[in-house]
Amino acid sequence: MKELNPAQISVSASLAALVHSFIGKENAAKLVEEIAVIIQNDHLDFLERNKQLDNWLTNNPACEVLGDVLFDLLMVQFLSAEMHDEEYFDSPEWNEIENKTLDRGSEMLNLFLYLSEARETEVEVSLEDFLNEFLLVGEDEFQDEYRIYESLIVNEDLIEANLEAIKNIQKTVKPDTGLQDYFVSLVLFFQAAEGVGTQEELTVGLDAFELAILQGMLAFHQN
Repeated sequence: MKELNPAQISVSASLAALVHSFIGKENAAKLVEEIAVIIQNDHLDFLERNKQLDNWLTNNPACEVLGDVLFDLLMVQFLSAEMHDEEYFDSPEWNEIENKTLDRGSEMLNLFLYLSEARETEVEVSLEDFLNEFLLVGEDEFQDEYRIYESLIVNEDLIEANLEAIKNIQKTVKPDTGLQDYFVSLVLFFQAAEGVGTQEELTVGLDAFELAILQGMLAFHQN
């Protein structure tokens, strides 16, 4: 059996936590096994695995709301399976992947990639580091990132905010940023990473989707 690298171990842990949390442990084992087989099948090319993921979501409509994050994990798995040099991202293969998946995935992909990089470089994970050192939101050429993550940037006390305050700020997040649905879970993840509250404390009051996304992110970070 091929040994998994650290990013792939994190993907596996995140998949299990995401589906277990959303579906319930007693019903999730088979689903986790099925989706893991698709995402971790490095013998198939990316677009074929993406097609299989779509088919799996069609057959498991209860998990359809998790589809974008499952796509993100598929992308992390793909990028971590082998070292892609910079030239690869100008290749016809990568261009085809980008063109055929423009409407797929979520902003959580940036978080997963950040956590993978932070592990490799032994950087302490924090919201400030994510925004300023990974997304480079303070630099002029990255103003698209600033617009998407503005709600995290301008609310300086967010990392200390309680759930009610976070949800109030969430209402102001522009829907076209793609961040609104993930906002609460993302903030709570960084609160957990920075030790503001325990995992048990931070999960109180979340709906099923918010809890699943948070548990998936925490599992990726902790494994």
